[in-house]
Amino acid sequence: MDKDKILRGGFWLLGFITLVFLSAILIYIGSNNMRFGSYTIFIIGLLLLPVVFYCAFRGFKLILSAIFE
Repeated sequence: MDKDKILRGGFWLLGFITLVFLSAILIYIGSNNMRFGSYTIFIIGLLLLPVVFYCAFRGFKLILSAIFE
């Protein structure tokens, strides 16, 4: 078991968790600001969603490759 890969995977998963909360908060705030005609924060929250999935994929891939190789 490669501990370096597990550590790097843990950091990717930490980024995943942080971005999930940040994206959820930005989408919530942005949906409230849509009443006033401001879509900027909502769009930033939506643009973070692909990054969330990338971090999750990369983190799980590194951890699983460290365990099963």
